[in-house]
Amino acid sequence: MSAAPTVWDYSGIVAAAYDLYFGTEPFWDQAFYERRLRANGGRALEVACGTGRLLVPLLRDGLNVEGLDTSPEMLDRLRAKARALRLTPVLHQAPMQQFDLPLRYRTVFVPATSFGILVDQQQVRAALACFLHALAPGGEVLIPVSEASAASEPVPEWRLRRDVRLPEDDTRVVVRERIAYDDGGRLQRWHLCYEVERPGRPIEVFFREHELRHYGSGEFRTLLLAAGFEGVEVRRGYTEPQSSDPADDLVFSARRPSGR
Repeated sequence: MSAAPTVWDYSGIVAAAYDLYFGTEPFWDQAFYERRLRANGGRALEVACGTGRLLVPLLRDGLNVEGLDTSPEMLDRLRAKARALRLTPVLHQAPMQQFDLPLRYRTVFVPATSFGILVDQQQVRAALACFLHALAPGGEVLIPVSEASAASEPVPEWRLRRDVRLPEDDTRVVVRERIAYDDGGRLQRWHLCYEVERPGRPIEVFFREHELRHYGSGEFRTLLLAAGFEGVEVRRGYTEPQSSDPADDLVFSARRPSGR
């Protein structure tokens, strides 16, 4: 496993195997987002919607949700899943730090910890500005982040992360990972090795790298306030009552001021 790694992307086998990482419904965060979207009413926008893990069941259950993602392959897979249910999603291809849509939304939300893929502070601020602009006055943004911890344990040796088979052609995908941390646990460097075994063909091996930004609670609150949001709240996890497990996501909510 000494080949030089390449930059992470959501294409090819990564997109094909993506859904297999998450299992089946109901997902751990699905009920939480459904409650918040129903409470806010109106139109919602899921940023980093990927293959539609959340967006497709939310549409199926009658919610008015659009999706935005930077990967055309992920969006194509979302459309295919939606067609199977006779759904026609409204989708936008753009990065979360650079979009300007014509409509305004009652809710803008990011699934899991996808916001953490922005590690550059200028891009973080640009994304928050896009979210604020996309919201109707009084609308709510929901952003989960991983909590920074100086005690985060690195994984210096390769370990197994996933071993799955693609249902369409029985391709086996084995994913191994190594993890390192910098900046007091705020920056996670995630090295992934994919071993792809297609029936009757030699094993292919390729690499991806991914950096994920973690945050302290006060740090992310400050970023939201500086971006122009108000009423910032934070909870741990997606359950009711909220989780007490320090490993669970911090889920931030905030609103665009009603007068803006």
